[in-house]
Amino acid sequence: MLNLKDAKDARTLCERFVDSKMFAEQVEAQKCLANVALIGADTVRIEKGDNGDAVLFSEYIPEAIDESLSHLNRGLQLAPQDLTIHQGRLHVLEISRRYDEMTKALDESCKVYRGKEVPDAWLVYAAELSNSQQYEVALKISMVMDKYYPNNSDIIGNIGAFLDILRRDEEAILYLKKAVELAPTDGINVWDLARAYDYANQIEPADQWYQKALSLLKDPEKYRQAACLYAEFVEKKLQNRPRACELQKMNCESEKQTACQPLENSTVKTK
Repeated sequence: MLNLKDAKDARTLCERFVDSKMFAEQVEAQKCLANVALIGADTVRIEKGDNGDAVLFSEYIPEAIDESLSHLNRGLQLAPQDLTIHQGRLHVLEISRRYDEMTKALDESCKVYRGKEVPDAWLVYAAELSNSQQYEVALKISMVMDKYYPNNSDIIGNIGAFLDILRRDEEAILYLKKAVELAPTDGINVWDLARAYDYANQIEPADQWYQKALSLLKDPEKYRQAACLYAEFVEKKLQNRPRACELQKMNCESEKQTACQPLENSTVKTK
């Protein structure tokens, strides 16, 4: 970890190459300065959460973010085909939660950079935003990707998954059906399609796609977890407790074997 004195020394070193006669050194100087701008610029912000409790947020001082972005933008002017600068800019916008700017930056990057690493390099940000539960933002940037990389099953599948998380079930189904058509053996998209039908209470297609998804899962542990979730569907939506119990015994922990337990408030008939 660099201390403030190290940061000052690093800035001095970076600035020596800003006007270098070597083009590559100019580019690296801008990358360096973008990183230096964030050293020691982190802070903590306190906000009131939805439940009224205080919530701590780690963030960077806005002026430091602005400075870092200015160097990254200068770097992109010098080297628009340098993927690391595009990635750096998206990262800085993400950690500063400037999501509208992040969406616009990704649109620009998709337009400018067409290397072999994309769209996979962009998909990482959708995953990170999803892990942070920023589903609306993840959906927006996935829509940007879809504009530039149409008929990509991973992108379309992500759009469907995010729509489903946001309970926009009918829209989710349309995207997930397309994703499955493009990649019929992709177990994740098939499973997500089943879940979308399930959430939309379309029982018959949900059952069909659940079984299809299970047939595609080769990893024993992933199969067991999915089969346990399917057993809950069999119990509650198909209302087939004997079959659900059998599935739960094979795939679920004992506390999740609900179909194997007696129904509450059941009456015992006596003569």
